[in-house]
Amino acid sequence: MNAPIDTAHPLRKVPRKRKPPPIERRFARWLASEFVIPAGQNAGQPFELHLFQLEFLREYLADDHDGPRWRTNIFSTPRKLGKSTFLGAIMLGHLCPDSPIHIPHFTGAIAAPTEKHCGYIAKAMKALMDGAGREEEYRNKANPRPGIIELGKGTVMLNTGTNISGHGADLDVAMIDETGLMPGHKDELVQGFYDALATKNGRLILTGTRGDSDEYNDMIERPDPRTHVCLYGASKDDDPHDPETWEKANPDQGLIKPRRFLKDAHDKAEASGSMAAFQNWQLNVPVSATRELLIDYDTLKKAYRDQPEPIPGEPCHVGLDLGGAASMTAAVVAYESGVIKVLGAFPGGAMDLLKRGKRDHVDDFYVRCAARGELLETSGNVTDVTEFLPEVVKLIGPHPVRSLSCDRYRAEEMQTAMAKARLDWPVIYRGTGPKDGDKDIRATRKLFLAGAITLERSLLLEGGLAEADVKVASTGACQIAKANTLTSRIDVAQALCLACSALLRAREEVAPEYVVEVL
Repeated sequence: MNAPIDTAHPLRKVPRKRKPPPIERRFARWLASEFVIPAGQNAGQPFELHLFQLEFLREYLADDHDGPRWRTNIFSTPRKLGKSTFLGAIMLGHLCPDSPIHIPHFTGAIAAPTEKHCGYIAKAMKALMDGAGREEEYRNKANPRPGIIELGKGTVMLNTGTNISGHGADLDVAMIDETGLMPGHKDELVQGFYDALATKNGRLILTGTRGDSDEYNDMIERPDPRTHVCLYGASKDDDPHDPETWEKANPDQGLIKPRRFLKDAHDKAEASGSMAAFQNWQLNVPVSATRELLIDYDTLKKAYRDQPEPIPGEPCHVGLDLGGAASMTAAVVAYESGVIKVLGAFPGGAMDLLKRGKRDHVDDFYVRCAARGELLETSGNVTDVTEFLPEVVKLIGPHPVRSLSCDRYRAEEMQTAMAKARLDWPVIYRGTGPKDGDKDIRATRKLFLAGAITLERSLLLEGGLAEADVKVASTGACQIAKANTLTSRIDVAQALCLACSALLRAREEVAPEYVVEVL
């Protein structure tokens, strides 16, 4: 299309006014000119946004004639993609008077599950201001806890997420970090901050990996018409071992999170026997990183053999989990060749196996285990260990027992039962907490993943593994936990870990070397 003609000077064309760049581009240029990347492999370089960050920013800043186009903005990515720094930069953009997206007298809020989580975005904001030589503009007050950020005439309140968060506040922007990890009813928490945006026509940002939070995943998968979802992650059906899945979930092209780190994290998870944490944190798959399977069914199935038998006379290790009136007493025998056998017992005085199965919500499972010879009943209302141990001796057969591992808190009961049964097996007392329990769980996974365990299919073991979860602490330490209800029976899983751990320790023992000098 031709340019318009200047009527006063017909030969002179009027220069066409250029349309200003979009607001997200102007903000991105301001960030790159004012700030540097505070940490990581690109530390010290101009803070230039990546394409996936610009795409979120474009929708976040989009306006209609009567306010924001999107009232709620969800930004969910795997960890270590600069999320805290990026969101901190958005907050600074609203606070700093020289920013293209500055909001006069800005009032914001950042909420997170804990005080520690709440500080991540605040620390990123301070690091950006320090790197820009603007630290004097930034003030952080510790009281009221967890703190208040002040910059110019604007403020940002930090708070741990409770059901009353946001009530009584008037906010321009509210951020909820690690939304999926928020305790309690997330709907009430989100609604509290949502209502606080009313008077200022503000915006809400929800962020964090998906995890297994039903409420957060429902917001992501079924957003309302005024919610924009920016999601980067893999699905449960994607292969976590495939580098193409890694690229799908991590849109930074390796510029923020090195791909070598992803490979190392994958290899570490694979060696540990569980991919749950890797899938959750590094691929943003909707699974829980704090609860895992002890052994998945495919790994267990690979260990099945038709009537595997130990080597004649070879030593074995016994893992024993003592039960009570409600729980099962379980024994797992691990021969040094890797063959394992399983046996369980319930007290038969109070109720039969069918009634017990109904109570534990497993129907006739115990009856079927008993029919296969994997489960028996002892007299009385509490499992009689003195009746159970002779059955374990029969299960072991003509093999020496190198060790019997059991819970240290049942030591006296174990010693009494051993004395009555006239057994002098060496006893190893173990804890079930994050110290001994973590080592035992990792030993069990290591043996199964290495293909070092063989067994005849055990219905009792399958049921026990289905009832048991591995709870993962923030330190990475593992501990066996009940999967669903108080009636979950994890006794067989505990016994399995005790036996496998003793077997692995025996295999890894350094044999003593003797030197004989002939004089």
